[in-house]
Amino acid sequence: MVVALAPLWLVGILGRGLWTPDEPREADIGWRMSLQEDRTLPQLAGTPFLEKPPLTYWMSAAAISVLGDSAPALRAPNLLYVLVTVLAVGALALAMDLELVPAVLAAIVAGSALLMFRVGIWLAPDACLVAGNALALLGVWRGYTAPAGKAKLRGYLLMHAGAAIGFMAKSAPGWLVPGLALLTLLAWERRWSELRRPELYAGLLLQAVIVGPWIAGVAATTQGAPALRTLLWNNIVGRFVQVRAPAALDYTSGHHNSAGKYLLELPFYLVPWTLIAAATLRRAWSRARTSGPAGTPWRFALCASVPFLALLSIAATARDVYAAPVLLGLAVLVGLWLSEPADAFDRACVTGTRVLVAATAGLFILALVALALSGTVTAPACVVMGLATCATGILTWMRSAQAQRHGDPGGSLVWSYTGYAAALCLSALVVLPVINGWQDLGGLALQVRADTNASQLALLDPDETTLAVLDHGFTSPVAALTSGPSGKGQAVADWFAAHPDTARVLVLLPGHATGKLRRWLARFHTDAEPDDGAAAALIAAGSARLVRRYELPQGRRYALLGPPAR
Repeated sequence: MVVALAPLWLVGILGRGLWTPDEPREADIGWRMSLQEDRTLPQLAGTPFLEKPPLTYWMSAAAISVLGDSAPALRAPNLLYVLVTVLAVGALALAMDLELVPAVLAAIVAGSALLMFRVGIWLAPDACLVAGNALALLGVWRGYTAPAGKAKLRGYLLMHAGAAIGFMAKSAPGWLVPGLALLTLLAWERRWSELRRPELYAGLLLQAVIVGPWIAGVAATTQGAPALRTLLWNNIVGRFVQVRAPAALDYTSGHHNSAGKYLLELPFYLVPWTLIAAATLRRAWSRARTSGPAGTPWRFALCASVPFLALLSIAATARDVYAAPVLLGLAVLVGLWLSEPADAFDRACVTGTRVLVAATAGLFILALVALALSGTVTAPACVVMGLATCATGILTWMRSAQAQRHGDPGGSLVWSYTGYAAALCLSALVVLPVINGWQDLGGLALQVRADTNASQLALLDPDETTLAVLDHGFTSPVAALTSGPSGKGQAVADWFAAHPDTARVLVLLPGHATGKLRRWLARFHTDAEPDDGAAAALIAAGSARLVRRYELPQGRRYALLGPPAR
């Protein structure tokens, strides 16, 4: 499992910079945590960040303290998270008495499905949350199926440990995923007597030991009760329903959910395993209704996914990464499906997966062609990687088809995965450096800081990304101007009046800058050039003058404003 997934992890975790959304913010919080004396509450640009518990920020801070402040160092703990996730899924499949190949394939699905891959390589708390969920689900299964005594106690202790890790990473989902899985399984199998087992509750002491000191530490801070309310009420309940809170804590105002959103997007989350997931769900429809122990693994895998997916579907807010824990149970279903004889529909799905992988590789090659034709990268590099992708794809297609003809669907899928991983990694060698240039907000921040070294710099209505990149690695603070009811012009005028000679204001401009790729794509589809938004309005009104513009190709645009000419 580790050998199969290592190329994806190394490329995605260690082979790129910090990308929006979220990663610049998380990087600044991790850097701040490495400098804080009191590490109870994370900080964004010196202000308490009360959206997540601090476990992942502790890990990132420890990593950069040892390895230095860099994007790979900040994401180094993700290697541990993804490793724990796939090993826990593989161990869960083996605990269900599956053979080695189905267990390995279940783990590969858990590590390579598009959403799981994205979560695993992203600098955010979700990767640690998923690792905790995977451990907790393994503990639920071991505790539920073990006889009374030490074996059941060990299983449920693992469940509580995983739940505590998940909670310390991203709050309530750490408890919800294993809790919903266990309660739904108990209701399905009418095994309510399990709730009377003392082994089930012994691990609450372990949770208290892990989570309790942090909650006590938060309560002891100067923010105390308001911080706990924000962390444990607004950030949990407030993401499912609207609660009474200040506008800044109204999480229902962004990332709006819609009916069926997750179900419609689920096939995309599962790429390249979409068709295999369809085959497993079709098989689960009948196998989960099998009475007795034979149906319990199928029921458990469904209970690990469906209840949490249903809960997400009725929440007020929605982001694709929220659904990552859902894929853990689906990955286990893949292992269960592979352990049974295949029928015609299953064989068609195996063939379709091979076709889907080939189509995905074709998209990667088209991306290389577009980069070469636009002059974004040199043509020889694209040609070499394109030919390597084609050659690898043809070889793995032939081996996958051969394994399927010999009645080995597991081997066929392993070869299909090999082709997918090779296409992704080979293309990434060319594409990732290009995207790093588009996302080089750290370099942009260095330019801004150099240009305003002797100035009083303020950010006008900054988003979290702007705050983070202008704070990360710098000792001098920047001010944040909030326009409020009086408007942007008044806020800027007040700042210039307070610092008449040295004042500067940085404004995020709408849209994205042009670049070689965008200019080439304009031959086929022309986009309207974005205007300068608030910066243009301030200049036109005589409230400010343009000092300098900053643009990243295909990326963010900023304007640096100074006081109007006297």
